[in-house]
Amino acid sequence: MARTKGTWGTVREVPRKGSGRWQASYVHGGIWGVERGVRFTAPQIFETRGDAYAWLDREHRLVDRDDWTPPGERIRQARAEIEQDEYLRKIADMMPTVAEYGDRYCRRHNLSPVTADKYRGLLRLYINAEPTSKTRRGGTRGRPLVKVGIGHIRVTELTRAHVRQWWAGLPLVQKEASCKQAYNLLRAIMNYALDDELVAINPVRLRDARDAQANKESDMDPLPVDVLFAVADAMPERFRLGVLMGGVMAMRSGEVRALQRQDFNLDGEIPTAKVERAVKQYNNITSLGRLKTARRGIATRTLPIPAVLVDDVKAHLRDHAQLGRNGLLFWRTQDGEPVKSADWLKAFKRACQSVATQMELEAECRRRQTGEPESDESQRIRDLLVGNGGYIFHGTRVTGLTWAYRLSSGNLRAVQAIAGHTSPKMALRYQRAEIDYLAAVADNVSKMIESGTRR
Repeated sequence: MARTKGTWGTVREVPRKGSGRWQASYVHGGIWGVERGVRFTAPQIFETRGDAYAWLDREHRLVDRDDWTPPGERIRQARAEIEQDEYLRKIADMMPTVAEYGDRYCRRHNLSPVTADKYRGLLRLYINAEPTSKTRRGGTRGRPLVKVGIGHIRVTELTRAHVRQWWAGLPLVQKEASCKQAYNLLRAIMNYALDDELVAINPVRLRDARDAQANKESDMDPLPVDVLFAVADAMPERFRLGVLMGGVMAMRSGEVRALQRQDFNLDGEIPTAKVERAVKQYNNITSLGRLKTARRGIATRTLPIPAVLVDDVKAHLRDHAQLGRNGLLFWRTQDGEPVKSADWLKAFKRACQSVATQMELEAECRRRQTGEPESDESQRIRDLLVGNGGYIFHGTRVTGLTWAYRLSSGNLRAVQAIAGHTSPKMALRYQRAEIDYLAAVADNVSKMIESGTRR
């Protein structure tokens, strides 16, 4: 044994001649003169005497701070913590990544094939940042559309910082609607993880993303009556009725293209059209399927046909519809299948362009004859038809539902029944308050004030 005066504990050379290694120990506990303390020896051998005394100093400080526990117990606790960390690391490695968990989300049985295919495309291109397979607006074939993908991150490790960095790298200028759809999908995936108790909070919460537009129809104004009918007249004759079904009866594009002869009842007191199917496109295959609202309890709806359209419907059934009860009203001449969405939209945009061009020619002719410039309203309508990529067919549904809301004096139940919406909130999303309607409201307010003042 070797102890230096004033030191705490004992340091001795390992009892083997010439070893050059040292042991350290100290006595702790007990009561002076009553009970002997317990000697605690360092669990390791030290290469130098200084290292041994350094260990004693650390132990002494623990005793002074009242943080001391037996060295052996501390070693066992440290090993337990290491084992716990290793266990947690293995558990973390077993957790799915955002890409894996998102793929599982897209394979849910209650998703239609079309919706699942759309989700997988958003997951692959926008969330996982995989290279696109073809050149498209905002992207080049063989390159990713986004700057930073988050598909490789484990669901349990995804943070708001990750989401914020991912959102900043999306092509918002070129593809704002698709980016918002990808954000909504990511949020839905993480809500699914929240329900599975994989995470305690959903990190997909960005104010900038909430303000982005998910769909172009969110700011699509309704068409005036004369413009809607002008666009319908500019369509190919066999598609003309479809524009009126969308604009007057507020039907979706897929619902219009899925109409069959058997859906119409023109002999009763109230002529009606039954909406119970829609055109679906999956893997470049076009087919008829259930309505998108069928999963929420609205599998069919029956709409009264306005009298102004009855003759048009009869003429179309006579001249353009396929034969037989299951005959389609709108079909492809080459194979008799339902019209594809892209072909339908191409014809519709061509009709919008034609109407806008005609309006411009008429305005120019009027200017030459009278000297009057084109009105602001005419310019607004032309810009609505062809500006910002052009008017889309779903805008005719906005037109029909806006008219329905106004003419029903704001009866949301009626609007929901016409549109097939599952909530009043969804019905209100289609309402527009353009300047001419606001002017009419202001005029009514003015008349009310004048009437009260006179009294």
